[in-house]
Amino acid sequence: DSGYGPHFKAIGDEFGPVDLAIMENGQYDQDWKYIHMMPDETAQAADDLRARAVLPGHAGRFVLAKHSWDEPYQRLAAASEGRAWRLLTPVQGEPVWVADKTQSFNAWWR
Repeated sequence: DSGYGPHFKAIGDEFGPVDLAIMENGQYDQDWKYIHMMPDETAQAADDLRARAVLPGHAGRFVLAKHSWDEPYQRLAAASEGRAWRLLTPVQGEPVWVADKTQSFNAWWR
């Protein structure tokens, strides 16, 4: 869990680029912005980290927030368009080959 802030850019500046960023994406609410990022903030944090690939976590697991279970996937997929990083959205148990830039994933949550 993390709210969005300048720490992502500081990490990216010092340690980037990051091959794989496993990023929070889900169970968010504007009232919790200091501890849970909104999907657009997750996308920006991935940019700040200079991520090459992003694997969303914390979504579709349990109900804490008022959004639907699939909203985090929908919003992050939309926010990822045109970004320098690949969005990795495997179904549970599907292998991910981070170095394989041709591997693609279906929008299984739709």
